[in-house]
Amino acid sequence: MSSEPITLIDYDAGNLASLEGALDRLGLVHRRAATPDQAALTGPVVLPGVGHFEAARNSLRERGWWLALSSLAAEGRPILGICLGLQLLAEGSEEAPRASGLGLIPGISRRLGPGVKVPHMGWSRVRQLRAHPALPDPDGGWLYFVHSYALEPTVETIYLADHGRPFAAIEARGTVLGFQPHPEKSGPAGLALLKSALAWMGASTPEPEAPCN
Repeated sequence: MSSEPITLIDYDAGNLASLEGALDRLGLVHRRAATPDQAALTGPVVLPGVGHFEAARNSLRERGWWLALSSLAAEGRPILGICLGLQLLAEGSEEAPRASGLGLIPGISRRLGPGVKVPHMGWSRVRQLRAHPALPDPDGGWLYFVHSYALEPTVETIYLADHGRPFAAIEARGTVLGFQPHPEKSGPAGLALLKSALAWMGASTPEPEAPCN
């Protein structure tokens, strides 16, 4: 298991405070990294994200993360995308047709619907499409979502959810995982999934203190 902290990419397009709070509650060591040179040498890299696809992509490019993420993935470094972070890991989004994604996960994010309120803000039931060693069967559990676009299900989809149509809630390819919901805002179920995914990625926990004699 890696002794390095989890690297949280800080690029002004993600609510890191709530994610850091969740990691603290789980006892997981983490650090912010605005540029790749600030990242831990090993261990999971987490790409959060909220807002517009192209603006987030441009911010990652300006800070050197766009090329770095592709290189890290090629080296087998574990990467976890959350919300918009998942969509950035994919091939692109209808929200910004001229801006390509990283292509680490297949598919294009498409607008949710038809016939439902967009953005989708609230709790949705998730179900397992295929088994994966990083995550247990959610057994009909509920997770919290805030999004207008989502990937359509593919062979890489682990969990499904529905909002006007079925969409990919969690994706995985190799050492790259992506959560469309916000696990840090999804209560105990979300924290359990986040812990399970990061443990599979090699996240380290603090060594227990030796007892006083």
